Amino acid sequence: MSDTRISVTDTLDAPVERVFALLADPDRHPDLDGSGTVHASHTHLAITEVGDVFVMEMDHPDRGRYRVENHVVRYEPDRALAWMPARVGATPSGHVWGWELEPDGDDRTVVTHYHDWAELTDPELLARIREVTPDEMRMTIGNLAEALA
Repeated sequence: MSDTRISVTDTLDAPVERVFALLADPDRHPDLDGSGTVHASHTHLAITEVGDVFVMEMDHPDRGRYRVENHVVRYEPDRALAWMPARVGATPSGHVWGWELEPDGDDRTVVTHYHDWAELTDPELLARIREVTPDEMRMTIGNLAEALA
């Protein structure tokens, strides 16, 4: 952990290919989210490359319902996936949500889920950047494990 990054890691009983395929499907993200803010995908297409954009319906207790565009900035099949959120029609704000995967034998995967805001400059977002906690991120990995079972 650092002043601009949170990451959590666990090992899941699933092959890396299955883990990556599930993470690359935005329609499944509401099932995985441990924060309770991700509610629906509006894109319904799997992520296939850097530059893809997928739209998610969010719901936050203080901000209500809203949509975000997630711009894929890292796509390494069976290794890593990351995106930068943005308001619909806006440029990404500089923070990244991502996943790194490392095979552990044939049927296990070391999964790291991270949130990095080193490039974030928007003062409004900086004030609330730690709203999603490490515990909620651990819950997300737990939900991922359940979805793979």
